[in-house]
Amino acid sequence: MRRLILALMAATALAGPVRAETPPATPAETAIGLQYRGNHVAMRVADLEEAVTWWTDLFGAREVRRSAVPALDPEIEIAFLHISGGFHIELVGGGSPVDPGAPEDIAADYSTAGYKHVGFMVADLEPVLAHLATHGVTPDYRVTRADYGVEIVLIRDPSGRFVELYAPLSSK
Repeated sequence: MRRLILALMAATALAGPVRAETPPATPAETAIGLQYRGNHVAMRVADLEEAVTWWTDLFGAREVRRSAVPALDPEIEIAFLHISGGFHIELVGGGSPVDPGAPEDIAADYSTAGYKHVGFMVADLEPVLAHLATHGVTPDYRVTRADYGVEIVLIRDPSGRFVELYAPLSSK
């Protein structure tokens, strides 16, 4: 696993920087005086083309780079997708056809350690859910969290992992 991570990091560094539409602003300083912000999340996928299409069609992602990882495996290909702002999805092709880690439901997902989902804030869930429905995607889970001031929806990507969408509760 460590070899895979190091090879992916090397491949990403060798492929060069990702250029967004506008240069990102300087990251905000944290409470301990460091500056950083989220840039991307990487996901291993069984079918790279299916995953690229899913993120492009459902989220309006734009592919900004594709590269091979010959030092790791000549069959592995990476697609780097710009989502919005300075955030990207890195799709690593060539995974097993069935994700053995795909949870049955949210309770099963949260019962084990590890990364659980990627989350996106949206201004209004209803138009997003209507768009997803045109692609046959329906929520797995939907809840209003008044204590957080948000409504949360979880959908699944083609590999069965959760993607969270959340919106501020309306004052209507």
